Amino acid sequence: MSVDRLTPREAAAAAGVSRLSARKLFRALGYADADDEPVLGETELQVLRIATRLVRDGTLDERTVLDLARAVGRSVDRLATWQVETLAERVGGDPATTHLLLRQVSPDLEELLGLVWRRLADDAVERVLVPAGEVFSRAVGFADVVGWTQMVSTLDEPELAALVRRFGDVAGDAVADHGGRVIKTVGDEVMFSSGSAEDAARTALTLSRAFEEDPFVPGVRVGFAYGQVVARLGDLFGTTVNLASRVSRLAGAGDVLTDARTAGMLTGTTGLRLRTLGPRQVRGVGPVALVSVETPGQRTGEGGYAPGEHG
Repeated sequence: MSVDRLTPREAAAAAGVSRLSARKLFRALGYADADDEPVLGETELQVLRIATRLVRDGTLDERTVLDLARAVGRSVDRLATWQVETLAERVGGDPATTHLLLRQVSPDLEELLGLVWRRLADDAVERVLVPAGEVFSRAVGFADVVGWTQMVSTLDEPELAALVRRFGDVAGDAVADHGGRVIKTVGDEVMFSSGSAEDAARTALTLSRAFEEDPFVPGVRVGFAYGQVVARLGDLFGTTVNLASRVSRLAGAGDVLTDARTAGMLTGTTGLRLRTLGPRQVRGVGPVALVSVETPGQRTGEGGYAPGEHG
């Protein structure tokens, strides 16, 4: 049964919760405060009732529900925006036609979302949950486009959108090829994680090669490190993440760099060549002995370092 448009206060009363609890939930989901305007409908009332039921039947407490709502709000907002942009490009950007197409494909997209969520949630249980007492360690890497600022200044909006999409697609394929996971992309940078230093090294080299051969993206620089991390809200944090990010900034176009400790895990790995570089002072980390990760026969860059074989 459909309902008329409700004010937040009326929706809270209909769901049997306080106005404060309803406000917390809607804020967690990213909805703007509506005060006493009748802007809520059947969908919002159903969302409120589901959240209330999870707390009242004892399945979850309020804080957990709000954390889950926040994750849904942030993720689905980006997902919905991305999907609408994709559909708009399909029909030339016309709002009315885009809206019509969205309504047409919504049932299939909703089913697809449910199916994929169940699969990825199962994978996340294996990936995220660490037995008590064990150190949670991962390899983390960053790759960013060289000369991005200068390149962007020469592109119009459709060209820039195509470039961003191209970068994300190629990077995503390269990471997936070696069993890794894209943590996030921000403009000209992709952050990825891998289960081992070797997987990260092969991912990094694949990224470097892919963009060397790409006609649209002028090349990337990549840095990675292996160590302890903290996982929160789908992201990774910690000294290892900071180190990988800083190391990537020291690389040149086509370079793959890591620290000496991570490189030590790669010694003797088939298909990799490790070349020691001079130590560098890394902001927020301190002095770091850098190592270039290459393939046998790869032409080395000119960075002003004193090269030497590592391992």
